Amino acid sequence: MKSENEDKKQLKVELGQLIKSNREAKGNSQRELAREIKLANSNLKYIEDGINAPSPEVYKKIILLLKPDDKDRGRMDNLYSQIRGTPPPDICEFMIENAYLYDVLRSLDNNYKKHDIQTKILNEVIFDVNKGE
Repeated sequence: MKSENEDKKQLKVELGQLIKSNREAKGNSQRELAREIKLANSNLKYIEDGINAPSPEVYKKIILLLKPDDKDRGRMDNLYSQIRGTPPPDICEFMIENAYLYDVLRSLDNNYKKHDIQTKILNEVIFDVNKGE
């Protein structure tokens, strides 16, 4: 079984590969992208090699400059969130600017939990009925 560090390492590698492939698809060299996001080339190399994960500021700049397609963006955001334990920077900013969403999300979470409990009870009833046949 993999440790949490090994899992995060694999996530960083995959995120780095996506950043690199999107950079190459845009025709940018590593040095060019590093210069555009005001980051040392060696730091970008560590990110692309999966050694380090980008900071929120660097990740936001990478996304804005590379403009990955929806599929890659979704995967990159998911990986970033798993690595950092927080939503992507643009989502965090949106949440802060729209604090009423906290209550909306909590309500959704509570409704989901209620639905889970109701589903579990229903499944138990169905199981008991089938068992009695």
